[in-house]
Amino acid sequence: MLPTVLLVGLNHTTAPVHVREHALPFACARDEVYQHFRANLDPTLFPEYLILATCNRTEIYAVTTDRARARAALRDAFAFESAFPAPVSDYLYEAADRAAVEHLFAVACGIDSLVLGEFEILGQVRRAYQEAAAQQTVGATLHQLFQAAMHVGKRARAETDIGHGAQSVAYAAVALARQKLGSLNGRRALVIGAGEMGRRAAENLAEDGECRVTVISRTFAHADELAQSIRAHAAPFEALETALAQADLVIGATRAPHLILRARDLARVMQTRPAQPLCLIDIAVPRNIDPDASQLPNVQLYNIDDLQQVVAETRAARLHALEQVRAIIADQVEEFWQWYLTRRAAPLLRELYSRAETIRQAELEKTLRRLNHLGLSEREVNIIAALSAGLVSKLLAGPTANLKIHLQDGNGQMYLEALRDLFDLHG
Repeated sequence: MLPTVLLVGLNHTTAPVHVREHALPFACARDEVYQHFRANLDPTLFPEYLILATCNRTEIYAVTTDRARARAALRDAFAFESAFPAPVSDYLYEAADRAAVEHLFAVACGIDSLVLGEFEILGQVRRAYQEAAAQQTVGATLHQLFQAAMHVGKRARAETDIGHGAQSVAYAAVALARQKLGSLNGRRALVIGAGEMGRRAAENLAEDGECRVTVISRTFAHADELAQSIRAHAAPFEALETALAQADLVIGATRAPHLILRARDLARVMQTRPAQPLCLIDIAVPRNIDPDASQLPNVQLYNIDDLQQVVAETRAARLHALEQVRAIIADQVEEFWQWYLTRRAAPLLRELYSRAETIRQAELEKTLRRLNHLGLSEREVNIIAALSAGLVSKLLAGPTANLKIHLQDGNGQMYLEALRDLFDLHG
């Protein structure tokens, strides 16, 4: 069968946060996942595969010649270490060949993200490729595909306004806080986590000028470094409950694989502070804040999925750029697809010519045996051999040239399938 590019995944549009957070092994333990795949996936079924995992998506891209078996195997792969709650199949999406290419290019351009045009995703696509290359699971097809995806992402940002003033999940979280609390001037904000998302959240809060920001991290040095860069305050993790008692707003943004704030701990904190609302915004996946905290009096809890109401305005404002990006994607998909079809054609043509040569040699030998009584000279034998080779070459030259033309005009897939079926080829 012809090789297929196959995608199986889930993201913020198909799976709520309580499902996405169970993809932790894919996001935080990719070495172990690759080792698991290497031990359990049939290498003849998956000569190439790559994992793209972020807080809002987990996708596996693969090249295979048996789409049905590969599809089932990749869906099963999402049950790695029984991480996902059943039935995970309800949340998965699939795409193959051109549709898979179009999806990846949309991802790289940031138009399939929670925040339209987000700038982090292109770096995440690049890191996913580099990790898979280091694991030696990338071959020629995925190499070319992901190089093309990164090129498309760069074009989209250079040629359109899709990334102009690009926002992030952290930016959207602060915008949501403003919606719920009004002006943040004079408010006390606590950011838990000093990694990439925590840094962006703290920086966006600091832009309010009079918002008093405190940063807490498991590693105080990281919190202190971030706090100093934005003229904020840092506190040790042991002071978390004290900081909570004083905060108006809390943004959870750590990469911890478990809850940082449990409902019972927050209940104890709420008893020590004035009877005023505490706004909690959890942008971590897996979540940092116990969902049961939403049941506590004076506690307002939002998670990353609640940012949809904020980012909808961004999408509406960038519709023109969105159309421009889609045009770029369509152009680049076509370019990649022509390369891919040409690559697909090569093994079929090799097999066709090899089979024709095998038949020619057999018929030539049979003919020479029948003419053996004539005592043909070496020159005469060579003339007959050249005649047979010329016939084969001329018979195949026309179909080969026409196939290459069709590969360029967009009909290549149909003719490749016809060639394979008519001549019973397996390449």
